[in-house]
Amino acid sequence: MHLELTGIDHTELARTLAAGVDHGGNPIEPFVDTDGGWPLRCCLSDSAPGDRIAIIAWSPMPWRGAYAETGPIVVHADACVDPGPLDRLPTALDRRAMTLRPYGADRRIAYHRVTHLAEGGSVTQALAEVLEHDDVDFVHGRNPTGGCYAFTATLG
Repeated sequence: MHLELTGIDHTELARTLAAGVDHGGNPIEPFVDTDGGWPLRCCLSDSAPGDRIAIIAWSPMPWRGAYAETGPIVVHADACVDPGPLDRLPTALDRRAMTLRPYGADRRIAYHRVTHLAEGGSVTQALAEVLEHDDVDFVHGRNPTGGCYAFTATLG
């Protein structure tokens, strides 16, 4: 078994951008990033100056229910490269402060396994350790301050 890390679903993102309305029912309002550095959830990289991006409401859950929350993420407003499943996070993302929110097969948060990581550690290594537990089906990486979705980790 190996670690599989993914950002948001690119097919669903394309459909959402084409509709012009995000998962919260809000109009999508792209803008040009003048400074760079926004954490993009579509390609798991940071934006570059000149990128056309948007802040959208998004639910990373492919089901409905109490734990299927919707929150803000930043994405390229135009097509970008889907990195596909990765076996480790890109360095900049791997070293960020992160909250690892594990879910069981019942799609509920495994609260006793939630892990808070300080900046500078290896998020990838911590994910492998959390996913070793039999009661963890997948893990969401989340911004530790706002709780915004960053990526999904599973064992493949």
